[in-house]
Amino acid sequence: MRVEGLTIARPDGSPLVEGLALTLRAGETAAVFGASGAGKSTLMAALHDVDGLRARGFAVRAATFSAVGAVGIVPQRGALLDHLSAAGNIALALRNAERPEPATPAAVERWIAALDLPRRWIDDGQAVAHVSGGEAQRLAVARTLAGGRQILLLDEPSVGLDPLRVDRLAAALRGQIACQGAAALAITHDLEFAAGFADRFLYLDAAAGRLVELSIARGDSPAATVAALGAALRELLAKETGHAGGRPRRRLAARLRAVLRDMSAPFAVLARALAAAPAALARPRDFLEVARVSFAQGLWRPAGFIAAVSLLVGFTLLYIFHRAFSGGGVPVRPDKIFALIGSMHVLALAPPLSGILFAATSGSAVAAWLGGMSLTRQTAALRGLGIAEARYLWLPAVLGLALAYVVLAAVFTAGMVLGGLVYLKVQVPAIADPWAVVTADLLDPPAARAPFRARALVLVALYAGGIAADAVAKGASDKASADAVTAAMVRSVMACTLWIVALELASLVVLYGARGG
Repeated sequence: MRVEGLTIARPDGSPLVEGLALTLRAGETAAVFGASGAGKSTLMAALHDVDGLRARGFAVRAATFSAVGAVGIVPQRGALLDHLSAAGNIALALRNAERPEPATPAAVERWIAALDLPRRWIDDGQAVAHVSGGEAQRLAVARTLAGGRQILLLDEPSVGLDPLRVDRLAAALRGQIACQGAAALAITHDLEFAAGFADRFLYLDAAAGRLVELSIARGDSPAATVAALGAALRELLAKETGHAGGRPRRRLAARLRAVLRDMSAPFAVLARALAAAPAALARPRDFLEVARVSFAQGLWRPAGFIAAVSLLVGFTLLYIFHRAFSGGGVPVRPDKIFALIGSMHVLALAPPLSGILFAATSGSAVAAWLGGMSLTRQTAALRGLGIAEARYLWLPAVLGLALAYVVLAAVFTAGMVLGGLVYLKVQVPAIADPWAVVTADLLDPPAARAPFRARALVLVALYAGGIAADAVAKGASDKASADAVTAAMVRSVMACTLWIVALELASLVVLYGARGG
């Protein structure tokens, strides 16, 4: 990799990196040090995800940027994809490599063995949540190399590891990178890891915005290298004067742009997901890996709750209608009342109530899942494997969630019908065929009520796509904290509720306006 004249400016316009140069040769490993806030992680993003960095408001340009081989990122703690097993993470990389390889057990075993990982992981049963920190980092490196990445960018690879595991990880990474003829650049604060891992030692000077090469040769012993590194870094850090500090201020125009992006994000996500459909459907295994998770989260978790609420609503509404008419002295027979009402209460309330409940349960669950993937940098790991989020995550998540809503909307409708049926059987025995009464407008509506059924079906379709797109858009946006994940969930529920109410009112105005005309 060769970079010349790299300049990065923060969203507020202040410079972060100016005229930076970096050369990384095949088989070489380098460690980058620097003060907190100096821009090390931003530099890493500029080397592998410049479009994502620009989307966050940074200005990035370089006079020269060339790389022989694909660039892959290994985020902190490995960022293993938690909806896949250990073997599944490697299999995904194999299928999506620049030169795709069948993800056979033998191919997976080769990479597990290469990084000295447990052979039992070849089976699909090993959950990544149950692997140690060192194993997670080695698995992430195996996944990145299996994906054909020849240039590895590692972000704090030793974080959270004890000294023994740090030494083992450094030796394993160094050996495997040399064996593969790859190259690696690691951001780290860990002197012991750097001494065991790196051929070269670099320092990101926040004042100058450039990388400084430390004139330190690997010593006869790791301890000697660590001592030399420590002395050099103490001297450099003592000169830091806070050039890297300061949270950028957000001007009013920037805030307004952020609001507009948030409002338009569901449409952008849906458009990009649909555009990626041919590529997604060409990889059915990838598609099903995410679609099944989205569908399961959207359907099974809230199914019992939504069924119970719909039964209660269906029963209670007919109770209210019955008592309202019979208690007001109106001489109307109950069977005539309910024949007049028919299924109109179901057609009117099933779409909005099921939509709001679905957004609050399933939509927020998927937004949280995707938000967690962003927070733990799993999405960055995907991009580091050359896998587009729109193809692998967004499209199957949208379709899985939309299908789950259609099923649950049918469940909610059936629950309202069943609740009404129970009430009529128990409280209005004069009705000979209660089933025909509560389903008349659903199954075979008269001409006057057919438009109301059509309206309900159109609204269900709109809510399916809209809730799914909004949840995926809110969840997929970059997250820097757990609070951001929670905020995205809340914003999604609020936004979906507001536009469901707006669509309900607008559709009624259109429907009654057309009938009045």
